[in-house]
Amino acid sequence: IKFAEQYGKQDVIVATDCVYIPQSVSPLFETINELLDPSGLFLFVNTCASACPMEDVLNIATEFGFDCFDDELWYHDDDREKEKHPVHVFRRRKEV
Repeated sequence: IKFAEQYGKQDVIVATDCVYIPQSVSPLFETINELLDPSGLFLFVNTCASACPMEDVLNIATEFGFDCFDDELWYHDDDREKEKHPVHVFRRRKEV
């Protein structure tokens, strides 16, 4: 990827409202896999009317070696119900 060659790996990548159908999740994680630093964070927010369940996102993330940390789940400040706009925090799975 030319971006990685020019700018290097990134410490944090934020993606929002970029998954509309299940077929778009694998290309997203292919890109994240190429551009994210091994110790980096991928922050994912999907607040739109998506036809892709979060379970599908989690399964594909796992295939690419990422885990979602629910204990680090963040919410928008204006989201008082804490359920509409979660910010999912992904990190690369650490080898044991």
